[in-house]
Amino acid sequence: MPKDPGLKRVKPIDLLVEIIKEHVPEDIWQGSPLIGYRYLGNTNRGEIGEEFIRRYLKEAGILVGNGGRTSLTDMQIAGHTFEVKTASQGANGTFQFNHVRLDRKYEYLLCLGICPAEIVFNVWRKGEVAEGKAGSLVRMAEGQSVTYKITKKLSDMRPIADLPTTLLGLWKS
Repeated sequence: MPKDPGLKRVKPIDLLVEIIKEHVPEDIWQGSPLIGYRYLGNTNRGEIGEEFIRRYLKEAGILVGNGGRTSLTDMQIAGHTFEVKTASQGANGTFQFNHVRLDRKYEYLLCLGICPAEIVFNVWRKGEVAEGKAGSLVRMAEGQSVTYKITKKLSDMRPIADLPTTLLGLWKS
């Protein structure tokens, strides 16, 4: 079969790489000092988030107690019970906080967001979560009603530096 002089020679691998690039979202984590967080499993991510909150608040002089993996709440902060959920920012700029449960005994839900270059949070009373004021609760699995996920935009979150004063403000109101 003669070669068509109008066809340019394309290497199959190069062509496939080009097509893949067209379909892959931009990696917002390239060059991030926190990129290692993205390589961890979900359990490790949650443990790291809880340990970060624990140490950060202790540094701020706020009394924090351990919850542990088998306790009904993740931690106690200044005598109040907290469920802590940690998520990394996705390519679409949102966070998906998974396994939010309303059947556990906690007073507050604290969502910690890990971005490529910053750390953010937000916190709600459990009643606000149940009423949808923290965002829409979506079932994690079809047909079950125990665990939910909440998706938040970066604009819905607060800088981590505001966490100590935000928590103290919750208990004064």
